[in-house]
Amino acid sequence: MPPPPARLPTSPWSLGRSLGIVLLVGLVAWWGAWHGAFVFDDHPAIEDNEALRAGDWWSAAFAPPHQPLANRPLATLTIALDFWVFGVGAFGPHLTNVLLQLANGAVLLLLLRRLLRAPNLAGSWAQAHASGLAVAIATLWVAHPLAADAVAYATQRSTLLFSGCLLLGLWATLRGRFGLVVLAFAAGMASKEDFVVAPLLLPLFVRAFVLPDWRALAAWRSRFMVVAATWSVLVACVWLGPSNATVGAGNELQVTPFDWLCTQASVVLHYLRLALVPWPQRGAYDWDFVRDCTAAMLPGLLVLALLAATVVAWRRRPWLGFCGAWFFLLLAPTSSVLPIVTEVVAERRAYLPMLAVLVPVLLLVARHLPVPVRPLALAALLVVAVLGARARVAAYADEPTFWADAFAKRTPGCRSHLGAQILSNHGAMLFSAGNVEAAAKLFDEAMSCEAPTIEERLHHAVSLQVRGRTAEGLAALEQLARDNPDHAESQGSLGTALLQGIYQDGAPKADDPRLPRAEAALRRALELSPRRQAFWNSLAVVHELRQHWQQAEAAFRRATELGQQRIEPFVGRARMLARLGRGAEIQPMFDALFQSRPDDVSLRLLYVNQLLQNGDRARAATMLREVLRIDPHHAEAAAALRQLGQ
Repeated sequence: MPPPPARLPTSPWSLGRSLGIVLLVGLVAWWGAWHGAFVFDDHPAIEDNEALRAGDWWSAAFAPPHQPLANRPLATLTIALDFWVFGVGAFGPHLTNVLLQLANGAVLLLLLRRLLRAPNLAGSWAQAHASGLAVAIATLWVAHPLAADAVAYATQRSTLLFSGCLLLGLWATLRGRFGLVVLAFAAGMASKEDFVVAPLLLPLFVRAFVLPDWRALAAWRSRFMVVAATWSVLVACVWLGPSNATVGAGNELQVTPFDWLCTQASVVLHYLRLALVPWPQRGAYDWDFVRDCTAAMLPGLLVLALLAATVVAWRRRPWLGFCGAWFFLLLAPTSSVLPIVTEVVAERRAYLPMLAVLVPVLLLVARHLPVPVRPLALAALLVVAVLGARARVAAYADEPTFWADAFAKRTPGCRSHLGAQILSNHGAMLFSAGNVEAAAKLFDEAMSCEAPTIEERLHHAVSLQVRGRTAEGLAALEQLARDNPDHAESQGSLGTALLQGIYQDGAPKADDPRLPRAEAALRRALELSPRRQAFWNSLAVVHELRQHWQQAEAAFRRATELGQQRIEPFVGRARMLARLGRGAEIQPMFDALFQSRPDDVSLRLLYVNQLLQNGDRARAATMLREVLRIDPHHAEAAAALRQLGQ
């Protein structure tokens, strides 16, 4: 094995200063990303993943059903550790994502410092110039807005991990630490399937920067074979995990490999453009499938031209040829012939490939710009990058913001499969905010898109009921529940809709035939998703209407244990406790609730009604005085107090 390239001479202070610059700029760019909420695929992958919440990272990776972190045990392990350290919630995964981004930037800096002094580049730049170039490239990359989808989106822990493993493996190659190379590549295979191309990149990397010609690769053959053996880790991960119906030739939308190749021609050019001009960006794209090859002719020719340029570059400037190979090989698993129909475009896929654009551009700028102008140009680029990253962090702040951003940047008139998701999810956010009319229009529009999924159909069915088209909405929900017995939201929505219909028809009766149907649907929903507070509350009401008091109290109690977002379970449980003769448990329950909501007047008035139903006029009067202490001008509380003779 040829000796590794000589280390770039430097002082510890110089290296520390360079690392400090990269880390500081990265921290400023992604500051506050740890305050983001779970969005999009975070819900099935993390928030609703019971195994992951329980710390069972193995089942989270390999147990059915398929979710976005399936087959990726290293990603699930690190998120389980986040929950163990920081508690179950979005803070830990987001904070660790930011730290991983900073770590990746630091490893990239170390890698670039060695690359710029590697045998095949030695003498191309002066020592100080090479150090400055490494800092410039690593700093711009660590703060680049195109990294936002990987950093600010919790589920993309897998992207950050596999990227860090690849950078670390290449750095270890230059240091001659072969054991670390194998370990890094094995870890990358356990992080994300995209790492499949890494063993192909390694010999190209060694040839481009270390060896004088292709024949010299023979001395490395045994090491390349050991590294290739890490593919077995990926094979095991895929074999152990559940299958994904949205990936591959047998996908649910019947998109062929050739259709996908035609579609991805323009997508690849889109990634190239975003690397240079990262605007406008989106967390979700409504991008049409291209099923007519004539529409892909021009972008396809441009991509072929870039591929040809890559081949030519290998003959004259191997390092530049490696940049092209890096770009195309890293995108090959997602942007060639393997359809991934749930996301035609995903900015995280360009997280590492964008280096193939940034490196040549910055080297070109550094070679041709006058020396005094270079720091100013780099500073301007960094300011733009940091501001762009800050804007993208804000777009991932919460679910409504995420979908509002995607909706605002959608392609007008697009009726793609992904367009339906954007319309429907943004509509769901509007619906939750009380804008029912605007939401209903979006739900209707989503149903006119290509192959709306169960989520879009569910949103539409629920909106039909809210719009007064009760029978039509209920029929749609019953059909969804029959067709999708393992979809928790469909089952729970059906049970809730049946319950609402009972109340709409007048005084509920314990023998109403819809109650057993509602109970069965809600029980099934909670088997599938046991942390749904709303479904526990609905099940408790069903038990209450059927006069199953003990079961109703237990269901209300379970709902209260899942958080304080809803007040109804606490009020319902109070009713059941009073009926069961356990009134002494009511006051402590509400006292704890009052402590967490010290200024919530509505909560206290609900409790007053409960006290009056139980005949406790003295305590009701005390609570009304508490309401008037919080809001001295509350007319309803003052009138109620007067009626009590206080």
